[in-house]
Amino acid sequence: MKALVALLFLSLLSGCELMYDMGQQTALRDCEQMQDATARTECRRRNSQDYRDYEQQRRQLQAPAAASGAKR
Repeated sequence: MKALVALLFLSLLSGCELMYDMGQQTALRDCEQMQDATARTECRRRNSQDYRDYEQQRRQLQAPAAASGAKR
């Protein structure tokens, strides 16, 4: 049973990463349609973050909010 729960958890996590990557690829394709080189470069930069880096940054941003909420 524990193995099934672990497998389910991993598949959900992989699903989130897959959806994130699909969104990133769509955004990068949209970047390529931009005529202005500066805007295109900025768009690529904004949309090239790896899912693991995104998750790490998201957790870091949530930690201070959770800590301040616990002090109330």
